[in-house]
Amino acid sequence: MAHIFFADTTHPKPYGFAELAAQAMGGTESSVLRTAAILAKNDHAVTVFQQARDGATEHSGIQFIGPQQLATISAPDHVVVLRKFPQLKVFEKHFPKASFHLWIHTYKNWEYSLKRAITFKPGWQLITNSKTHAADCDRLLNRGLLGQLFNLFKAKIDIKTCYNPIPASLADYPAQARNTNKLLFLSAPNKGLAQTLRTFQQINRHLKDLKLYVANPGYRDDQPEDIPNVHYLGALPAAEVKAHIASSLCVFYPQNSFAETFGLIYAEANALGTPVLAHDIGAAREILHPSNVLIDAEDNYQITKTLVNWQRELPQVSYRHMFDDESVYSQWLDALGL
Repeated sequence: MAHIFFADTTHPKPYGFAELAAQAMGGTESSVLRTAAILAKNDHAVTVFQQARDGATEHSGIQFIGPQQLATISAPDHVVVLRKFPQLKVFEKHFPKASFHLWIHTYKNWEYSLKRAITFKPGWQLITNSKTHAADCDRLLNRGLLGQLFNLFKAKIDIKTCYNPIPASLADYPAQARNTNKLLFLSAPNKGLAQTLRTFQQINRHLKDLKLYVANPGYRDDQPEDIPNVHYLGALPAAEVKAHIASSLCVFYPQNSFAETFGLIYAEANALGTPVLAHDIGAAREILHPSNVLIDAEDNYQITKTLVNWQRELPQVSYRHMFDDESVYSQWLDALGL
């Protein structure tokens, strides 16, 4: 079995399973923990490095370390760096014999293709969290004009997809009484909240009983705007998030300004039997259940009509097994060549 080392050099606080259960957490951090747990459960040695962590601890077979413990661990077979390409070279100095992977959770612009100009002797592989995301990265790094120029003297960047794991236990969550006038926004404010609020105000003129509840994952704390029938929930622990999703008509996400590379809220809401009112942007079509129709975020008539139809009868959405532990484990085995 392999020793797999995850490196998070950017999150400002240490995090673990206790924080995952008790407080709001970003999708990247929660996915790191769940993925590490899946690999450890299958007898791999797993280390999670966090730049903000002071000491070492162990949980669920996973070793959590900070910078002070870096020199004390055995050399890993695979180093998976989160987000930051320059950190590949940093960890190459520590583990020159490891295989290197860069795991990203955001879309990149054309300048990202210039990363291929940087010399990195071991080579590296990109890991994305949806096929939609992988196709966009391939277009940028390998098929665009700059990418094709690099292809003349450099090997193409290998790109793999590993979905963010979604707990299968969500499918067994007890049914809740639904409030057909309750809409829920569950993303950071920069992910289209301003557009969502404008759309809600316009829809609310016609569907006057609707109320929008806005939660924040905790890593963005923008000042909320005071709007009638909009209630701000702040950062919620996982248990409260599930209760809100299960009791709402839908997750209300009619925005076309921010593209999700995966969209945990898409998969988690559907797993709880709740549809997501979303635009066809980013990975929405790939991640959402096939019965979860998409809308045009600029078409208020269509949005209103969809909400009215859902108040009468919700689409039948459910947990998708391509996000379960077994499937995600197979994806990581392929990505790491194990």
